[in-house]
Amino acid sequence: MRRVAFHGRETRHTRRLLAAALLGAGLLAGPAWAADPGSDADAADLLAKAPKIEDPSGWYLRGDVGYVFNETPDISQLDFMPAPVGGSLDDAWLVGAGIGLRLNDMLRVDLTADYRSKADYTASGLSADFNATTLLANVYVDLGIWHGITPYVGAGAGTSYVSVTDIDFLGNDIGRSDGWGVAWALMAGVAVAVSANWQIDVGYRYLHLSDPGANHVDFEQSAHEARLGVRYLFD
Repeated sequence: MRRVAFHGRETRHTRRLLAAALLGAGLLAGPAWAADPGSDADAADLLAKAPKIEDPSGWYLRGDVGYVFNETPDISQLDFMPAPVGGSLDDAWLVGAGIGLRLNDMLRVDLTADYRSKADYTASGLSADFNATTLLANVYVDLGIWHGITPYVGAGAGTSYVSVTDIDFLGNDIGRSDGWGVAWALMAGVAVAVSANWQIDVGYRYLHLSDPGANHVDFEQSAHEARLGVRYLFD
């Protein structure tokens, strides 16, 4: 009987030692797992497989139509007659297109090309048709967003190709005068967001053209433009 009891006590003692050993092994395994370099590799793999969020490109396309309130050209030289006094230039329509890039939340730039329809010019026995194509590099400052509406101001500089055609002086056909000149502009308006990729642009532009004196005519001319456009954002 004593032998059985002795073996029972020995068995209980063995179980206690085994439990203590298992507990110690568990405590030692915790830090070892945390320091396992393989866990860092797993985290790096998960980050590599995560979807990447790309920054918006900022590029956009634009198209515009508008009405041109022409001022009378200031003609300083004509090869075939004295410079006319007074006169008038009819209003015209315009159509334009361009490509732009948003640089940050406030600044954006674009390149635009605009074609102005023919307008009749008359002055002291002189008549002609006048139209211009304008190429401008522009910079804008966006003044914040309020409920999807962004006011802006801007300025541009570039060149214009001016055509004065069907020149008639006292019944004599003089022909035409074409040439490149300097152009600059000041703009203001608002852009209205209608979706994530589309904006409507309602604006005003003051445009000044200077012709270098190609062929017969040397002049300067200004215009006030009421413009309506759309922008497509690639973001």
